[in-house]
Amino acid sequence: MATPKNIPFDSLNLYAVLTECQPLVGGRIQDIRQPEPLTVVLEVYAQRREHYLLISADAQFARLHRVSKRPPNAPTPPPFLQSLRKHIEGGTLTQIEQIGFDRIVSLHVRTREGEYRLMVELMGKHSNIILVNPSGLIQSAIKWVSPKQSAVRPIRSAERYQLPPTRVEGLRNPLTLSDAEWRALWEQAEGDWQAYLEGLSGFTAQELNAVAEGGFESLLAWVERLRHARWEPVVIRDPNTHRAIGAYPFPTLQFPPAWQHPRQSLNSAWETVFDERIRHARMDALRNTLLPALRKALQARQRALEEIERALEEGLHADRWQLFGELILAFGHTLEPDATKLLAPDYTHPDMPTIEIPIDPTRSVVENAERYFQKARRAREHQNELAQRYGILSEEAEALRLALERTENAHTETDLRPILEEARARGWLRETAPLHPAKRAEKDPFEGHRIRVHLSPDGYQVLVGENAEANDYLLTRVARPNDWWLHVRAGTGAHVIIRTNNQPERVPRRTLEFAAKLAAQNSADRHAHIVEVDYTLRKYVRKPKGAPSGFALYTHEKTLAVRPNAP
Repeated sequence: MATPKNIPFDSLNLYAVLTECQPLVGGRIQDIRQPEPLTVVLEVYAQRREHYLLISADAQFARLHRVSKRPPNAPTPPPFLQSLRKHIEGGTLTQIEQIGFDRIVSLHVRTREGEYRLMVELMGKHSNIILVNPSGLIQSAIKWVSPKQSAVRPIRSAERYQLPPTRVEGLRNPLTLSDAEWRALWEQAEGDWQAYLEGLSGFTAQELNAVAEGGFESLLAWVERLRHARWEPVVIRDPNTHRAIGAYPFPTLQFPPAWQHPRQSLNSAWETVFDERIRHARMDALRNTLLPALRKALQARQRALEEIERALEEGLHADRWQLFGELILAFGHTLEPDATKLLAPDYTHPDMPTIEIPIDPTRSVVENAERYFQKARRAREHQNELAQRYGILSEEAEALRLALERTENAHTETDLRPILEEARARGWLRETAPLHPAKRAEKDPFEGHRIRVHLSPDGYQVLVGENAEANDYLLTRVARPNDWWLHVRAGTGAHVIIRTNNQPERVPRRTLEFAAKLAAQNSADRHAHIVEVDYTLRKYVRKPKGAPSGFALYTHEKTLAVRPNAP
């Protein structure tokens, strides 16, 4: 069975909620809060107790209903909240009015200055909350809309308030139709109720179709319950997922009775539903952010493990590379011009069989020999370190697989939070987008500077500055004293940092060459055949006082020669 769609907070639900809110009329607005950027809560003292009326212009969760608890407040009052407190706090709520049968509500508030209207427009991404002063002019809004954003209906201060242009002329208000008009509509609608009735959602149109299948008397009974507000609120919950699909003013024919759970009020029903929806939305957003981050981190570790495996395997061939270099020096003089292979006797075997050695025709005999000697040195170097690094990365990869499994199987946001904290603590999120864009430090760990993050074949993090300001930031704010710092020799280019965890001596040559190649590729010499790159520890690099961005002096350097365009 397909997952059922959520029931919308439509005009019918809004009308039923507002009928339950009528006891608030005549009450005093004694406090106003703004717990979320697009949500306000009016605390109304009526009938000898406090009531909390929540209004949200959130594109995904636009709604208006009472809530059972006073919400927390914003640490610093936003401008819209300040305006509401200045103009209508302490006022009397004189009327709660739904405009037609649309998702627009007008809250009338009597103050010493006159009557203000708080206009609530619950229309998806166009939702808004607008304070209109006694002169009919816009005093403030939770969302300002410039003419560039909407030429049809900009929302600007001191302009006359007008209803949204989305209201369709000619549609009938179902609350004002007589029995005869309902019969005529039943005979001609042919199931297309939205073409005749104002503010009808697709869900309620389908409900009318289901009701009308029982004949006109069945339809009229449904209308009577609507006219006289004889609500029987229910929360509809999917028993397979245990998620609330929505709420409705009375039991619906579109879901089995076992899915529908009675509530004392529709306000409390929708409070339950939206609490769950928001909680699940946050959990899904966190899960959908964690999963690609963890997968990317796991893939990086797997690639690093493959590189280390190749390096360890090459270590087994060190003697062979050494032999190739020696044979090239011994028999290279026999090579024909443009030869691609050398045939030479293998003197390490008693019968001295002839072996074939690949040759690069663009290099000299000495360069070809040196290439094999370098391969032999690299194969022998850091074998113990590589094996240890392989063990560390294997443990991380296994931990990442476990974290992925836990993330996929998590049922609540509480289940995901420890995974998030572990991912942050272990650096699994450094190569990925941040989880909370609202906070600057988490949105960008480099505070907006253009710094790219790479993972070396041995699993070390390599940072590359993309401009002079980023280079300065890398040098002065990011790099630690025992991190490796690289830069092209006698040229302009990026600063490159290898994070060493305070163990620079354990960084394999392969990682140094990887970082040096990045430095060459991000320099003015990127198109050269061979580029020399200096490297030294960060503690030997300094920026002179008053020097331009990106300028640095360094000592204790060593030099690597790399090919920027080599695969």
